[in-house]
Parts: sequence; structure tokens; C-alpha cells
Amino acid sequence: MRQKHWCGMTAKTGTVLAGVFTIVATDMYLIFEQKPLRSSHCTEVDQWNESVILLIRQFLICGSLNIVLFLSCITIIISCLLMYSVYAQMCRGLVVCIIWICFYETVNTVLQILTNSDTSIGEVRVMRWFGLVSRIFMHCFWMFFVTTYAHIIYKSKAQGNIIFYNRCISTAQDYTLSQIKEVHFGASLVAQVVGAPYS
Repeated sequence: MRQKHWCGMTAKTGTVLAGVFTIVATDMYLIFEQKPLRSSHCTEVDQWNESVILLIRQFLICGSLNIVLFLSCITIIISCLLMYSVYAQMCRGLVVCIIWICFYETVNTVLQILTNSDTSIGEVRVMRWFGLVSRIFMHCFWMFFVTTYAHIIYKSKAQGNIIFYNRCISTAQDYTLSQIKEVHFGASLVAQVVGAPYS
């Protein structure tokens, strides 16, 4: 069966490249975002007089660098899991990667909205948004290959299970028929020895 190609790549090749892209993009994101995240204004707030929403916002701003580092480390691990899932034909690993990338980019967008206002230089704000939007767009492009390949693996495994189930039923039926034939043959032999008619 001839495999389909998108942009000159098969779903399997695109899925492997999706893992490579995610690792490279995450490393670049950490390199370029360290300074803006470190320079974000983290002021002390009165925990008793401020609203819960403001406290959460302040917590996210103050811990933005640590949150990004933590999420980026997990993203790199999941990208490695993605490439292993291609090798091992694990549909579940591909689905986990798709869900995680959606969560990862959502959190990064929220953090950028909260910390971008602290950047005084307009060009830096534009570059940060350009980098985020470009990465999200590229992730959507590569996730198409991951989703397609996950669907292919799921279909092939489901088809394999059906074939295996049919073989089991066919084997069981053949075994039952052979047993019935053996019983009939044995009974006819006994009847011939005894001299009694066997029907």
C-alpha cells in the first residue's frame, strides 16, 4: 500500500520531525525568554487585602521563569517520548504529546500576556509575540502529522486485533470439527468390532 505524502513527507517522517522541532524550539524559547522573564516586575502584595485573581496573577508573574523552565523540561522529555512512540508504534504516546503541546502553549500564552506589559521596549514586545505566534503556528503544522500517524497506528492495530480474533474463531471451529470427526470415526470402529450397526 502506497503511503500518502503531505509537503513531501509521510505521516511517520513528519511525526519524527515534530519531535525534533519541539526540542529545538523549546531550547530557543528558553534562550530568548530568560532575560524578559527575569526582568518582569515582581512586587510584594498584601495577601489579606488583595483579591484572589490578583494574587494568582502576581504568583504567575513572580514565578514565570521557574514555571517556563519546569514546563520546558517536561516538553523535552515528552518530545523524546514522541520519537520513541514512533519507533514502538505507541498510539497512546502520540496522544499524550498532542494534549501536552496544547497545554504547554496555552500556559506560555498566559504568561506572555502577564509579563509582556512589563517590557518597556516596544520592539522586544513585538519580537516576543512574533516568536510565540510563529511557534504555535508551526506546532499546529507538525501536530497534523502526529494526529494523522496516531490515527494510522490506531487503525492498523484495530485491524490486526480483528484479524487475530477471526483466526482464533476459525482455529477453534476447525479444532471442533476435527474432534467431531474423530469421535464419529472412533464410534464407527467400535461398532465394526462389536458388530453392531452404527448410524
